[in-house]
Amino acid sequence: MGAFARPRDMRLQGIPLGSVLLLGPLQSGKTTLFGQLCGKAQGEVLLAGTSHTAACGRRGETWFVDLPGVTTLFAQSEEEEVTVDALLTLHPGTLLVVADARNLRRSLALALMAGQLGVPMVMAVNFLDEARQRGQSVDVSALSQELGIPVVGTTAPDREGVGELAKALAAPRPMRRQVQFPVDLSVTVDRVAAGLSGISLSPALVALLLLAGDRLAPRVVREELGEEAAGNVGRMAQQARSDFGVPPEILLTDLFHDEGGRIASSVVTRTGNGRSRLEGFGRLAQHPVWGIPIAAGVLAALYFVVGVVGATWVVDWLGASVFDAIVLPWLAALVAHIPWEPVRAALMDSDFGVFPAGVVLALGLVFPVLLFFNAAFAVLQDSGYLARLSVLADRLLRVVGLNGRGVVPLAMGFSCVTMALLTTRVLQTRRERIIASLLLLLGIPCAPLLGVMLIVLGRLPLSAALLVFGWIALQMLIVGALAARLLPGQGGDFIMEIPPMRLPRARQVAHMTWSQTWRFVAEALPYFALAALGLFAFERLGGLDALQAMAHPLVNGLLGLPDEAVQVFIKTIIRREAGATELSHMRGSFSNVQLVITMLVMTFLSPCVNAVLVLFKERGARVAGLLLAFVTVWALLAGKADSPLRRWLGVTFD
Repeated sequence: MGAFARPRDMRLQGIPLGSVLLLGPLQSGKTTLFGQLCGKAQGEVLLAGTSHTAACGRRGETWFVDLPGVTTLFAQSEEEEVTVDALLTLHPGTLLVVADARNLRRSLALALMAGQLGVPMVMAVNFLDEARQRGQSVDVSALSQELGIPVVGTTAPDREGVGELAKALAAPRPMRRQVQFPVDLSVTVDRVAAGLSGISLSPALVALLLLAGDRLAPRVVREELGEEAAGNVGRMAQQARSDFGVPPEILLTDLFHDEGGRIASSVVTRTGNGRSRLEGFGRLAQHPVWGIPIAAGVLAALYFVVGVVGATWVVDWLGASVFDAIVLPWLAALVAHIPWEPVRAALMDSDFGVFPAGVVLALGLVFPVLLFFNAAFAVLQDSGYLARLSVLADRLLRVVGLNGRGVVPLAMGFSCVTMALLTTRVLQTRRERIIASLLLLLGIPCAPLLGVMLIVLGRLPLSAALLVFGWIALQMLIVGALAARLLPGQGGDFIMEIPPMRLPRARQVAHMTWSQTWRFVAEALPYFALAALGLFAFERLGGLDALQAMAHPLVNGLLGLPDEAVQVFIKTIIRREAGATELSHMRGSFSNVQLVITMLVMTFLSPCVNAVLVLFKERGARVAGLLLAFVTVWALLAGKADSPLRRWLGVTFD
């Protein structure tokens, strides 16, 4: 037997062998339980990637690893690959399967698959309270008897059952319940498993993965048993795959789901029809006809909350009553004691000072709008409406080469384009990931940029907002449709979990809102300050005048913008919201028409530095370079096309 295989996924590097691995479907509350089991006493929680892979622990203590939400081990999406990678290379000490009481059959199928590994297991049946509201009661004791492992009922948001679960983790047991395969499949599995004699893992699980066409299993076999043995079992598995009339991964998934259904039917009791008005609303929200006016109403409410309340009322009050009246005068008095005039100017210059143009604008403009946006987004997500919007948008997204899964990264783009580029991993094909990346770069304004755009548009006629967002949507449809026709390959299937509709939980919404907003402040505030300081130095050294002269033919001649737009675009490239705040800061130098053109170019222009770096990492240098070149040229052409579009529509913004 060779040495243990090393994890292929970098997110698993450095995690100790024998850790407790948390498995479960999306929306099962697995990540919430992970945080509660870790606690602050367990040490730092290490987050990596957007597949929600995380680990916590200290040297000499138990480590917990939260793996991506999956429903099967026999598929090829990135989430399944990361999960299988962990099972095969981390040699877990315990598997903790977090089951969703609202859809127990699916969770039990995953538990039965993981049970093939043969390691001790514990199950947490989560969301028992919501299952009861839907008219379902789960007999936890009977389920433990069926599976032969400890089973604990939990309600993660309220910490109910977490203490009992921690005790159960001290006495896990291997799963007793096994799936009975048809005779021909059972013989094939036994034959492939016999060729894996001496492997450190469960031969049964590795044999099933090989039959299902898993991409990682052959490497693990090769590293542990050598090339010759790996070649032999690989040929046997490939021959067996060709002998079956149905792809083995589909056959295996159906068998495990059928067994999960039989177990669920014996332990779940229905106490009523379980229907509620919220569930009725949820069905209407994804209806192809009635879902459209509901979506329009939701978007209108989102615009009012973020654009009117957050971007207008709250921002105006903060600007006049807090920053202009108190903060800036206090900072000016404090800075006045500094004896060096260049330092005072660098800190308090009204155009490029670190405090007025960096810190105060970030906290006074971007922060409150982002807080309102994140709160609204958290409500949509926690209520279950976002998943229904994915179903509703599936047909529209097919036009641009995506499916309903594309709503997740595109919607995330309105929060942060950098994180949205990472979430394109949920898409199944390379073609879909390239198209989604293009649309994110080209037309999705992140929340801080969107917030400042709403502030500027709030001072303009309604026709300005309609043209800006209509033009953004139109060009995304045009470019997406062209990309769907020109890029080779096919789209993936749309299979997505639909969580139950519920009233948003105040604690969860508050946690998501504050964590996302605080992450922005901690990450972006230094960029704002450095961008302001860099522009201050650049301007004092004459660089801004020189750059404005060089860019004059494009900015003034092609786009018809004032030379001040150059510094707006410079800040936009450093960080999108920094450019937006700069535009808001100096909007008196722009006419209404010029403001609209500038906002369009800012939206279409290259995203912030962080997003560019992530783009190169995710898509590779060649694809990333082509995408950035395209959006830069498109931004200039789209800005130029605004004039004939306005003339055609008869819009003047007066």
